[in-house]
Amino acid sequence: MGRPSRRPTTRFKFGDEKGVDVMHRITTEDEGFGLVEIVVSMFMLAILAMAFLPILVQGLKQSSSNATLATATQLVNQQLQKAQAKGPQCTLVESVAGMQQLTDPQGVEIQVTTSVGACPTAVGGTVSVTVSAVRQDSGDTVASASTLVYVKHD
Repeated sequence: MGRPSRRPTTRFKFGDEKGVDVMHRITTEDEGFGLVEIVVSMFMLAILAMAFLPILVQGLKQSSSNATLATATQLVNQQLQKAQAKGPQCTLVESVAGMQQLTDPQGVEIQVTTSVGACPTAVGGTVSVTVSAVRQDSGDTVASASTLVYVKHD
């Protein structure tokens, strides 16, 4: 096998009144990180961070879009609940029909449109209620839903 390598040592004698010898090792190996290694590692971390930047931006856009979707869905459900609460009188259900302009927490304007079908001519029946939410900036329908409300003939 071979002899284990020894680090070179030098004995220094520090003079004091008692003549204490102190063993001090001088190594030829570099210990710690140099300035070049630190700069290279910082550069590599910066490149890695820049690689994740598009993912972060996309995540923020998706989060905002999901918040608008959640707000639109909530507004549609509220309108459907209002229509159901107006039953069983058909004229009250018809009063829910119309448009509303609302702004969600992200500042996106949403137009909520509620339409009510014709009242039945028989003694009792159902009337259809459809609600849709449209983004004003893009014109896209974000959420829509329909329901049937039981009504009596007025």
